[in-house]
Amino acid sequence: MLKNANFLCEIGTEEIPAGYLPPAIQSIETILRQKFEEHRIDFDEVKVVATPRRLVAAVSGVAATQRDEEVEVKGPSAKAAYGADGAPSKALEGFLRGNGLELSNVYTVTTDKGDYIYGKKRAAAGKTEEIIPSIVEHIVGALPFPKRMKWSDKTITFPRPVAYFLILFNDVLVPFEMSGIASSNMTRGHFIQSNRMVEVPSIAEYLTILEDNNVIVDQDRRKELIRKELQNAADSISGTIIEDEELLDTVTFLVEKPHIVVCGFDKEFLAVPDIVLITEMKEHQKYFALRDKAGKLMPNFLVVSNNPPTDHIRAGNERVIRARFNDGRFFFEEDRKIPLSGFVDSLKNVLFHKDLGSIYDKVLRMQEIAAVIVKEMSLPDDTAKKIQRAIELSKADLNTAMVFEFTSLQGQIGRIYALLDGEDPEVADALEEHYRPRSHEDAPPEKTVSVVVSLAEKIDNILGSWSVGNIPKGSQDPYALRRQANAVVDMLIARDIDLDIDRVLDNVAEKYKDGKDLLPKILEFINARAKTIFSDRGFRYDETDACLSIGYYNYNELVKRARSLNEFRKKEQFSQMLLSFKRMNNICSAFRKKNEAYQLAFSPELLVDPAEKKLHEFFSSRKKDIDRLISENRYIELFELLIGGKGDIDNFFDEVMVMAEDVKVRDNRLALLESILEPFTNLLDFSRISE
Repeated sequence: MLKNANFLCEIGTEEIPAGYLPPAIQSIETILRQKFEEHRIDFDEVKVVATPRRLVAAVSGVAATQRDEEVEVKGPSAKAAYGADGAPSKALEGFLRGNGLELSNVYTVTTDKGDYIYGKKRAAAGKTEEIIPSIVEHIVGALPFPKRMKWSDKTITFPRPVAYFLILFNDVLVPFEMSGIASSNMTRGHFIQSNRMVEVPSIAEYLTILEDNNVIVDQDRRKELIRKELQNAADSISGTIIEDEELLDTVTFLVEKPHIVVCGFDKEFLAVPDIVLITEMKEHQKYFALRDKAGKLMPNFLVVSNNPPTDHIRAGNERVIRARFNDGRFFFEEDRKIPLSGFVDSLKNVLFHKDLGSIYDKVLRMQEIAAVIVKEMSLPDDTAKKIQRAIELSKADLNTAMVFEFTSLQGQIGRIYALLDGEDPEVADALEEHYRPRSHEDAPPEKTVSVVVSLAEKIDNILGSWSVGNIPKGSQDPYALRRQANAVVDMLIARDIDLDIDRVLDNVAEKYKDGKDLLPKILEFINARAKTIFSDRGFRYDETDACLSIGYYNYNELVKRARSLNEFRKKEQFSQMLLSFKRMNNICSAFRKKNEAYQLAFSPELLVDPAEKKLHEFFSSRKKDIDRLISENRYIELFELLIGGKGDIDNFFDEVMVMAEDVKVRDNRLALLESILEPFTNLLDFSRISE
């Protein structure tokens, strides 16, 4: 909280869901800043904090009055401002009268919608305390809660009933009323330990008063206190907390003053896969699991309680988790009555999409995509068999009782069951890893089997979604296709895989409605994600454009070119070589724009000028070296070789007129330049590189 705040607003409520509070905190801060600026109220800092039962905003340096400043006001259009005789129209007179302006004070401004009359006037400096109520009312109505409710006879809507408003400005109560709930200088203590309304004589005393009444209002303080106390509790039983920042954030907004309770459960439950027990604890009860020094799950867990530990609290939590674990054990035992492969056939009855068939149909498409990838990557037969087996089992766990109960465990349960069935470890790992990366922070899979399965699924998702019209629009991307396209590119680069995505898509496109016709747009879509990845890797925009605009889609190869270009341009000779190649490219491009289908043929016998002969000699004598360096991805050496030809290129342009009057000579010179550029047309677009 701000120690020197002079504005304080607390909205006291019944218990708000934890997930609602972080977005509300951010929104309140944004609204306060915007509204203070709009109303010309100077301020220094804004701090917003929250507990399950209150949202609190504190602002320092808030001015007592608005800034007295000149503001520009817009009037009628210039056409409507004057009559045919040039006299002011009624519209203009009303504008002048309403803003206290004289005719001599207005002027015409040209806008994108035409000419309009404008004027400048002094804005009155109102009192801040008179403006605050409208700002608070706006906050109450504008917060982006997923759900709101009404209660009793109130017209106000909020996620939970609002109990009170505490609003102070310069330690004086700001009168405010909404749905019969009037503001006061009172706050409420902890709803169990100190459930009473307490007077707040001044803003400076607010934090102390709350802490004296068992409320730590600042979520950052609560979070760090919980982290510290969890560690102390784990140390007390020689355990290690399974770190979970998301869970820590959640429990921070479940309590007003945290206490840690150490609980236990029967060791017999450890026969159930530990991921099941951990997920039960986290998702259903918000408990923290522990491992021992050997890394095994301990029969203990930690509860973040809103009240001090008691035997009653401990027993209650242990009773609840016992029931949860019994459910988990039942699901596990039911699932294990048949092998994982026994669930595959039932996928025929699970709809994936009405136009794309069942999940079983999706698995078949993934297998066909994977077969193309295997062929393009020249993978051995044993790896290909593992990939096909992994895809066959990849969605089987979706029909297990465990995943039906815990959807977050899809893939993880598949891996566990596959290992218990004696499947190959690489196959089992792929069942979990093919979903990666699940987020921007998640690493892509590492092993070949997992990578190919992941690529196959994401390519099917992209092609399938586009074929049924589920295409990202603006910020809308409900099927996370941007993330999946990003993952395809990122996997290929991260795992150093040379794979032409264009060839893969072209080989499987016919399996999808209008697939062939959709390919250009899909490739453009994937390329857009590649641009972001290249930028994140530190490549300049022109380096990225030069590599990604040539119609080639082996992203691992393209990133190597971009890296070489990025490194080479640091050398002095870069701009010199670039300019030389641009001159050649510009002449050829200009000719081809007007003569796209014109046939050019080069003949050494038609070379006349010594400069053109020398240019031909330089590049023809090094053609094998150029081709070899390109095929071996040795781009730095290639660029250095090309620097050697700069003098011959410059001399050619100084001494030779390319567009000669003799058509045969002209065509031969153009053909010479095109033959020099030809090896690089599928390498880089030099025209897109800035000097």
